[in-house]
Amino acid sequence: MLGRPMTLALVLSLAAGLLAMPSAAPAAADDTGETRLRQRGQVIKVVDGDTIDVWLRSGREQRVRLLGIDTPEVYFGTECGGPEASRSLKQLLPVGTGVRLVSDPTQDRVDRYGRILRYVVRVLDGRDVDRAQVRRGWATVSDVTAVIADGRVCRS
Repeated sequence: MLGRPMTLALVLSLAAGLLAMPSAAPAAADDTGETRLRQRGQVIKVVDGDTIDVWLRSGREQRVRLLGIDTPEVYFGTECGGPEASRSLKQLLPVGTGVRLVSDPTQDRVDRYGRILRYVVRVLDGRDVDRAQVRRGWATVSDVTAVIADGRVCRS
């Protein structure tokens, strides 16, 4: 985890899972010719309702902010619904879950805190985790124009 050494068992588990995952294209052009970065990894920690730590196939750990949604805070003052939003994301993305991370060419790739901004899709069943948090009622849609992971353009 960020700032903490990982145990050998977790590292071996993550490595085994990553080796079993099929390869994904590092980048692909969408209908507009813009490049969307696609990455694969495994969840190593759910930080809060819209942020996770992922072990990327490239062999490094990365903090990921789910793109297009916002959840109540649990740090620097707990907001109403914050703990529930975090619990919901932990149910959707237990440690070890394989994920596909997709950038949005209309948005920044990294935020001011150094987190990469990505839509998150579970590899196992293709579930769009960002949308799932909204459907569960623990997230609101950010005020952005978004190219969703499946390629559809949504304006909020």
